[in-house]
Amino acid sequence: MPPSNPFRRIAERYADLPASLRRPLVTNAVGEVIPFVGTAGGFIEAYTPRRVAVRLDNETRLRNHLGGLHAAALALLAETATGLVVALNVPDGSSPLLRSMDISFDEFARDAVQADATLAEEEGARIRARPIGQTQVGVRLTEPAGDAPLVSGTLTWAWLPEERLSGDS
Repeated sequence: MPPSNPFRRIAERYADLPASLRRPLVTNAVGEVIPFVGTAGGFIEAYTPRRVAVRLDNETRLRNHLGGLHAAALALLAETATGLVVALNVPDGSSPLLRSMDISFDEFARDAVQADATLAEEEGARIRARPIGQTQVGVRLTEPAGDAPLVSGTLTWAWLPEERLSGDS
């Protein structure tokens, strides 16, 4: 039986495709589950239970007064990458919910930026084993071909049974 977790279903549906096909299909599918991801214009570059990478290009609508990517857009990118890596691991019937963000803006982001969020296998297993919990996920934002951090942070995510989030309990 396929998982009820929509994020895991997306990963499984496109896992065997070449990256050139998988990336746009995963980006569109995630945008259907989380409409704001599509609205923001991020591109999902990597999508596994261990690593999610999301790229945001420097478009006029995302710029600050200096022409770089706006701090809110960079925070959104960090939130998206960390949230998706947690979402890929929550058990069926649970959903992730952001609790806090600690973001440092280390360098000015002039061009495209990619957020990389990773989970150790042990942490993923811990998340999958419990219907409720909390974890911290580190994230680094760099230029897509670069290694120097532009933004770094730690985001705290909780996951809860969906009926607790819907207000039906």
